Amino acid sequence: MGLVQDFAEAFNARDVDGLLACFTERASYTDNFFGEHHGRDGLRAMFERMFREGRDYAWRMDTIVETPTSAAAEWTFSYVVTEAVVRSTGRKVRFRGMSIFELEGGRIARYREYFDTGIALLQLGFAPEAIAKVLGRRVG
Repeated sequence: MGLVQDFAEAFNARDVDGLLACFTERASYTDNFFGEHHGRDGLRAMFERMFREGRDYAWRMDTIVETPTSAAAEWTFSYVVTEAVVRSTGRKVRFRGMSIFELEGGRIARYREYFDTGIALLQLGFAPEAIAKVLGRRVG
């Protein structure tokens, strides 16, 4: 099993320490919802927040291409929103996307992802006008 699959299994198990073991000490992680985070402390805080705000995670890596220095994965991601996000509590969210992993020494040094944020926001219950406003900020 490769590093990308190890990452997905740790995420689905909500295993923050297991996730951090996949990353270098000074890794960066750019998430479409939670922004950019750096280093073990930054990644720990982000993952802990994710797990407070969601449950029943299923991050399935559908296609993985991995070399010693980089990896790419197409995936399907789903979860249920917890009470921590009042406006979306109980909503089921599912979308497809892709991630790029830059690797150093067998660990993830830089992570970034790409998915249709509008589709995810719609499932979270955002009104179309609010989605347009959020997405408009990302263009500029």
